[in-house]
Amino acid sequence: MTEPTTLASQANVDSSHAAEVILQAYRQVFGNRHLMELDVNTSLEALFMNGDLTVQGFVTALAQSETYKRLFLEPNGPYKFVELNFKHLLGRPPHDQAELMSHVRLLQDEGFEVEIASYTYSEEYLSAFGVDQVPYNRASQSMIGGRTLNYTRASALDAGYSGYDNARRDSKLLKSLCSDNSPTILERKSVGNASSLTINWTSSRQIGANRRAVQKSVVSQTSMSATIRTILAQGGKIISIAKA
Repeated sequence: MTEPTTLASQANVDSSHAAEVILQAYRQVFGNRHLMELDVNTSLEALFMNGDLTVQGFVTALAQSETYKRLFLEPNGPYKFVELNFKHLLGRPPHDQAELMSHVRLLQDEGFEVEIASYTYSEEYLSAFGVDQVPYNRASQSMIGGRTLNYTRASALDAGYSGYDNARRDSKLLKSLCSDNSPTILERKSVGNASSLTINWTSSRQIGANRRAVQKSVVSQTSMSATIRTILAQGGKIISIAKA
Protein backbone atom coordinates (compact mmCIF):
# COMPACT_ATOMS: atom_id res chain seq x y z
CA MET A 1 0.00 0.00 0.00
CA THR A 2 1.26 3.49 -0.74
CA GLU A 3 2.49 5.47 2.25
CA PRO A 4 0.17 8.24 3.51
CA THR A 5 1.26 11.82 2.93
CA THR A 6 -0.14 14.43 5.29
CA LEU A 7 -0.11 18.07 4.23
CA ALA A 8 -1.74 21.03 5.90
CA SER A 9 -1.75 24.70 5.02
CA GLN A 10 -3.45 27.92 5.97
CA ALA A 11 -3.93 29.67 2.67
CA ASN A 12 -2.09 32.90 1.90
CA VAL A 13 0.58 32.25 4.58
CA ASP A 14 3.31 30.35 2.75
CA SER A 15 2.77 30.38 -1.02
CA SER A 16 5.37 27.69 -1.79
CA HIS A 17 3.86 25.30 0.73
CA ALA A 18 0.35 26.20 -0.43
CA ALA A 19 1.34 25.16 -3.96
CA GLU A 20 2.50 21.80 -2.59
CA VAL A 21 -0.81 21.40 -0.78
CA ILE A 22 -2.71 22.16 -4.00
CA LEU A 23 -0.74 19.45 -5.83
CA GLN A 24 -1.43 16.92 -3.08
CA ALA A 25 -5.13 17.83 -3.04
CA TYR A 26 -5.39 17.13 -6.78
CA ARG A 27 -3.58 13.82 -6.33
CA GLN A 28 -5.83 12.74 -3.47
CA VAL A 29 -9.18 13.89 -4.85
CA PHE A 30 -8.55 12.58 -8.38
CA GLY A 31 -7.04 9.27 -7.28
CA ASN A 32 -3.50 9.89 -8.58
CA ARG A 33 -4.83 10.39 -12.09
CA HIS A 34 -2.84 12.52 -14.52
CA LEU A 35 -4.96 15.55 -15.39
CA MET A 36 -4.91 17.43 -18.67
CA GLU A 37 -4.33 21.19 -18.59
CA LEU A 38 -8.02 21.85 -19.19
CA ASP A 39 -8.90 19.71 -16.15
CA VAL A 40 -6.90 21.89 -13.76
CA ASN A 41 -9.07 24.56 -12.12
CA THR A 42 -6.91 27.67 -11.79
CA SER A 43 -9.83 29.73 -10.47
CA LEU A 44 -10.20 27.45 -7.45
CA GLU A 45 -6.45 27.49 -6.93
CA ALA A 46 -6.46 31.30 -6.91
CA LEU A 47 -9.28 31.37 -4.34
CA PHE A 48 -7.28 29.04 -2.11
CA MET A 49 -4.04 31.00 -2.52
CA ASN A 50 -5.86 34.25 -1.72
CA GLY A 51 -7.32 32.79 1.45
CA ASP A 52 -10.92 32.64 0.21
CA LEU A 53 -10.99 28.84 0.48
CA THR A 54 -9.68 26.58 3.22
CA VAL A 55 -8.17 23.22 2.30
CA GLN A 56 -11.55 21.72 3.20
CA GLY A 57 -13.31 24.12 0.85
CA PHE A 58 -10.78 23.52 -1.91
CA VAL A 59 -11.12 19.73 -1.63
CA THR A 60 -14.91 20.06 -1.68
CA ALA A 61 -14.86 22.28 -4.77
CA LEU A 62 -12.54 19.89 -6.63
CA ALA A 63 -14.76 16.92 -5.82
CA GLN A 64 -17.90 18.82 -6.89
CA SER A 65 -16.31 19.89 -10.18
CA GLU A 66 -17.39 18.80 -13.63
CA THR A 67 -14.00 17.10 -14.03
CA TYR A 68 -14.58 14.85 -11.02
CA LYS A 69 -18.10 14.07 -12.23
CA ARG A 70 -16.83 13.19 -15.71
CA LEU A 71 -13.98 11.00 -14.47
CA PHE A 72 -15.69 9.12 -11.64
CA LEU A 73 -19.50 9.46 -11.75
CA GLU A 74 -20.30 9.19 -15.45
CA PRO A 75 -18.23 6.06 -16.30
CA ASN A 76 -19.20 4.15 -13.12
CA GLY A 77 -22.26 2.81 -11.44
CA PRO A 78 -23.38 4.44 -8.16
CA TYR A 79 -21.75 1.75 -5.98
CA LYS A 80 -18.31 2.16 -7.51
CA PHE A 81 -18.67 5.95 -7.41
CA VAL A 82 -19.51 5.95 -3.70
CA GLU A 83 -16.64 3.53 -3.04
CA LEU A 84 -14.22 5.99 -4.64
CA ASN A 85 -15.73 8.94 -2.76
CA PHE A 86 -14.94 7.26 0.54
CA LYS A 87 -11.35 6.70 -0.55
CA HIS A 88 -10.78 10.17 -2.00
CA LEU A 89 -12.54 12.25 0.66
CA LEU A 90 -12.43 10.27 3.92
CA GLY A 91 -9.29 8.24 3.28
CA ARG A 92 -10.91 4.88 4.04
CA PRO A 93 -13.23 2.28 2.51
CA PRO A 94 -16.90 2.01 3.57
CA HIS A 95 -17.26 0.15 6.85
CA ASP A 96 -20.04 -2.10 5.63
CA GLN A 97 -22.78 -2.55 3.04
CA ALA A 98 -25.24 -0.43 5.05
CA GLU A 99 -22.91 2.58 4.98
CA LEU A 100 -22.33 2.12 1.26
CA MET A 101 -26.06 1.89 0.57
CA SER A 102 -26.88 5.00 2.61
CA HIS A 103 -24.63 7.07 0.34
CA VAL A 104 -26.00 5.43 -2.81
CA ARG A 105 -29.49 6.49 -1.69
CA LEU A 106 -28.26 9.99 -0.89
CA LEU A 107 -26.75 10.27 -4.37
CA GLN A 108 -30.00 9.15 -5.97
CA ASP A 109 -32.29 11.29 -3.78
CA GLU A 110 -30.26 14.49 -3.26
CA GLY A 111 -27.80 14.53 -6.15
CA PHE A 112 -24.08 14.69 -6.87
CA GLU A 113 -23.10 17.83 -4.92
CA VAL A 114 -24.95 16.82 -1.75
CA GLU A 115 -23.31 13.39 -1.85
CA ILE A 116 -19.85 15.01 -2.02
CA ALA A 117 -20.60 17.48 0.78
CA SER A 118 -21.79 14.65 3.02
CA TYR A 119 -18.15 13.55 3.28
CA THR A 120 -16.22 16.81 3.35
CA TYR A 121 -18.52 18.54 5.82
CA SER A 122 -19.06 15.54 8.07
CA GLU A 123 -17.97 15.30 11.70
CA GLU A 124 -15.63 12.45 10.72
CA TYR A 125 -13.85 14.60 8.13
CA LEU A 126 -13.39 17.49 10.56
CA SER A 127 -12.17 15.16 13.29
CA ALA A 128 -9.66 13.45 11.00
CA PHE A 129 -8.42 16.36 8.87
CA GLY A 130 -9.81 19.62 10.22
CA VAL A 131 -10.15 22.51 7.77
CA ASP A 132 -6.48 22.90 6.80
CA GLN A 133 -5.29 19.34 6.08
CA VAL A 134 -5.46 17.40 2.82
CA PRO A 135 -7.23 14.03 3.23
CA TYR A 136 -4.96 10.98 3.05
CA ASN A 137 -5.20 7.21 3.29
CA ARG A 138 -5.98 6.70 6.97
CA ALA A 139 -6.85 3.03 6.58
CA SER A 140 -3.17 2.05 6.23
CA GLN A 141 -2.79 3.08 9.88
CA SER A 142 -4.63 2.16 13.05
CA MET A 143 -7.85 4.18 13.36
CA ILE A 144 -10.04 4.68 16.41
CA GLY A 145 -13.06 2.46 15.95
CA GLY A 146 -11.46 0.75 12.95
CA ARG A 147 -11.32 -2.97 12.24
CA THR A 148 -8.60 -5.23 10.87
CA LEU A 149 -10.89 -5.97 7.93
CA ASN A 150 -10.71 -2.30 6.94
CA TYR A 151 -6.98 -2.64 6.26
CA THR A 152 -7.45 -5.37 3.65
CA ARG A 153 -10.37 -3.51 2.12
CA ALA A 154 -8.26 -0.36 1.85
CA SER A 155 -5.50 -2.41 0.23
CA ALA A 156 -8.02 -3.67 -2.33
CA LEU A 157 -8.73 -0.02 -3.22
CA ASP A 158 -5.08 1.00 -3.41
CA ALA A 159 -3.97 1.62 -6.99
CA GLY A 160 -0.29 1.73 -6.10
CA TYR A 161 2.25 4.53 -6.52
CA SER A 162 2.09 4.61 -10.32
CA GLY A 163 -1.53 3.54 -10.71
CA TYR A 164 -4.69 5.62 -10.64
CA ASP A 165 -8.25 5.08 -9.52
CA ASN A 166 -10.72 3.96 -12.18
CA ALA A 167 -8.06 1.98 -14.03
CA ARG A 168 -10.25 -1.06 -13.37
CA ARG A 169 -14.03 -0.90 -13.27
CA ASP A 170 -14.77 -4.04 -11.24
CA SER A 171 -14.81 -3.79 -7.45
CA LYS A 172 -13.27 -6.36 -5.14
CA LEU A 173 -14.40 -4.14 -2.28
CA LEU A 174 -18.07 -4.31 -3.25
CA LYS A 175 -17.91 -8.11 -3.30
CA SER A 176 -16.28 -8.02 0.13
CA LEU A 177 -18.96 -5.72 1.57
CA CYS A 178 -21.78 -7.85 0.23
CA SER A 179 -20.30 -11.07 1.62
CA ASP A 180 -18.71 -9.46 4.75
CA ASN A 181 -15.50 -11.30 3.89
CA SER A 182 -11.96 -10.04 3.52
CA PRO A 183 -10.88 -9.34 -0.08
CA THR A 184 -7.59 -10.80 -1.25
CA ILE A 185 -4.84 -8.20 -1.53
CA LEU A 186 -1.93 -10.42 -2.53
CA GLU A 187 -2.36 -10.94 -6.25
CA ARG A 188 0.83 -9.57 -7.81
CA LYS A 189 3.76 -11.91 -8.40
CA SER A 190 6.70 -10.85 -6.27
CA VAL A 191 9.85 -11.98 -4.56
CA GLY A 192 11.08 -12.08 -0.98
CA ASN A 193 8.55 -11.14 1.68
CA ALA A 194 6.18 -9.19 -0.58
CA SER A 195 3.32 -11.57 0.30
CA SER A 196 3.73 -10.78 4.00
CA LEU A 197 2.57 -7.95 6.23
CA THR A 198 4.66 -6.11 8.83
CA ILE A 199 2.94 -5.13 12.08
CA ASN A 200 4.77 -2.49 14.13
CA TRP A 201 3.62 -2.35 17.74
CA THR A 202 4.63 -1.28 21.22
CA SER A 203 4.69 -3.58 24.24
CA SER A 204 3.99 -2.74 27.87
CA ARG A 205 6.06 -5.75 28.99
CA GLN A 206 9.75 -6.53 29.10
CA ILE A 207 10.83 -8.36 25.91
CA GLY A 208 14.26 -9.99 25.85
CA ALA A 209 17.35 -8.70 27.66
CA ASN A 210 16.81 -5.18 26.34
CA ARG A 211 13.39 -3.65 26.21
CA ARG A 212 12.64 -2.21 22.77
CA ALA A 213 10.11 0.58 22.38
CA VAL A 214 8.77 -0.72 19.05
CA GLN A 215 8.30 -4.38 18.14
CA LYS A 216 7.94 -5.77 14.62
CA SER A 217 6.03 -8.88 13.54
CA VAL A 218 6.10 -10.16 9.95
CA VAL A 219 3.04 -12.33 9.26
CA SER A 220 0.96 -13.64 6.40
CA GLN A 221 -2.38 -12.06 5.57
CA THR A 222 -4.28 -15.08 6.87
CA SER A 223 -2.62 -14.91 10.29
CA MET A 224 -2.83 -11.12 10.68
CA SER A 225 -6.03 -11.07 12.77
CA ALA A 226 -4.78 -13.75 15.15
CA THR A 227 -1.47 -11.93 15.58
CA ILE A 228 -3.19 -8.64 16.36
CA ARG A 229 -5.44 -10.30 18.94
CA THR A 230 -2.36 -11.78 20.63
CA ILE A 231 -0.59 -8.41 20.70
CA LEU A 232 -3.62 -6.64 22.17
CA ALA A 233 -4.17 -9.42 24.73
CA GLN A 234 -0.71 -8.83 26.18
CA GLY A 235 -1.26 -5.09 26.46
CA GLY A 236 0.41 -4.11 23.20
CA LYS A 237 -0.64 -1.24 20.93
CA ILE A 238 -0.64 -1.42 17.13
CA ILE A 239 1.30 1.43 15.49
CA SER A 240 1.05 0.52 11.83
CA ILE A 241 0.45 -2.33 9.37
CA ALA A 242 2.13 -2.39 5.97
CA LYS A 243 3.28 -4.79 3.29
CA ALA A 244 6.61 -6.33 4.20
